[in-house]
Amino acid sequence: MTTRPSLVAGLDVGTTTIRLGVFDSASGERIAMAKETLGLSVPFPGAVEQDPAEFVAATVRLWDAVRNDGVSVRDVGALGVANQRATIVCWSAVTGEPLRPAVGWQDTRTAEVVADLVAQGVPVNTSASCTKMAWLLEHDPVVGAAAADGSLRMGTVDSWMTWALSGGASFVTDPGNAAATGLYDARAGDWSDGALALFGVSRDPLAAVVASDAVVGDARMLDPDGGISLAARVGDQMAACAAHRLAPGEAKVTLGTSAMLDVHAGDDPPAAPAGCYTLPLWRRCFDGVEREDFMFEGSVNTAGSVIEWLVRIGLLDRVDALDRVVAESQPSGVRFAPALAGIGSPHHRPEARGEWTGLALDTTRADMVRAVVEGIADRVGELAAHMGVAALAVDGGLSRSDAMVAAIEARGLEVRRAADPEATLRGAAEIAAAAIS
Repeated sequence: MTTRPSLVAGLDVGTTTIRLGVFDSASGERIAMAKETLGLSVPFPGAVEQDPAEFVAATVRLWDAVRNDGVSVRDVGALGVANQRATIVCWSAVTGEPLRPAVGWQDTRTAEVVADLVAQGVPVNTSASCTKMAWLLEHDPVVGAAAADGSLRMGTVDSWMTWALSGGASFVTDPGNAAATGLYDARAGDWSDGALALFGVSRDPLAAVVASDAVVGDARMLDPDGGISLAARVGDQMAACAAHRLAPGEAKVTLGTSAMLDVHAGDDPPAAPAGCYTLPLWRRCFDGVEREDFMFEGSVNTAGSVIEWLVRIGLLDRVDALDRVVAESQPSGVRFAPALAGIGSPHHRPEARGEWTGLALDTTRADMVRAVVEGIADRVGELAAHMGVAALAVDGGLSRSDAMVAAIEARGLEVRRAADPEATLRGAAEIAAAAIS
């Protein structure tokens, strides 16, 4: 009799960090975790790029780290991948190597194109991948040449990681990640011919869209014997929703690099609130029946990244000193608009930038740090009110801050903080565990 593996792993390829966690598939206990910081470059104003090869190399190092902590390969039955969405990776089907740096979801190089499309009534923003794909096909000669000879593979981070971890055997994505490109027809459950034509993108380099919990091969890069099933791929926010076990009508906000507010909208949603989006939550099997659910999403473009910016400019010694510094301050009239990468939902003003008001000769560093926390909370509160949300589950690295959570509660919201702030990691693992149970 074959013994079912007792462990399941989750991989979270974020914007600033990559994490690998191993969980007991029965109890849900997290028994090991490793993480690394990811690099990010700004080669010209508005551009945000990352190295796709670093995502893969870091995963291998993290796997070695959890093994060194005592995790046995043969006890891990499945891996679920969660990822930053809308970031685009281009690679060669012949060599399996990236053709260029990934273009990040925060990249605004196509802002003028997006503005023209919006003026024509096309519902798109700079986060969606479609204009980035079109830009790459037009402006990057290596990408253009690969498209011409049929060797181009182009997709979101889940597609790249599944390809790489499977040794090139699996080229897939799920509905949530496909929708982040702006090229997916959620009702048809496949790529949209109209959107592909509008942005000049062929189907040929795009991944097959499969269920979020489809078992699509093995993570041969981590276990050459093929014992680890690639059993889930899901966007980071969708994974967090899974970890919170959101029911229709319930909401969560993930306080990571950005702050993403998502409401479970069920399987037949009405129109999303103005300035927000209806996206596939996942396509999964429940009680033997495959179902596609949806969510409403609104974004605060910068949250945790603003705290990291405070450290870089010297207003905060380190991220984990945030609560102490806020406790040293009192309300002072200093205010901060945290629009360091534009303003997200519902305004969608990529050209907007952060702004201080109320500064005086007696303003202290602590006053300014407190104003940043209050500013992030203001945006979360504004977005929650716009989306009709009164109660929120909260996760993400910034949810560890008591000052941040208290500031959000002060906006009249009922807040339930996740017992494990690594909700994205946990959600990816839980979907993978369900897929092989």
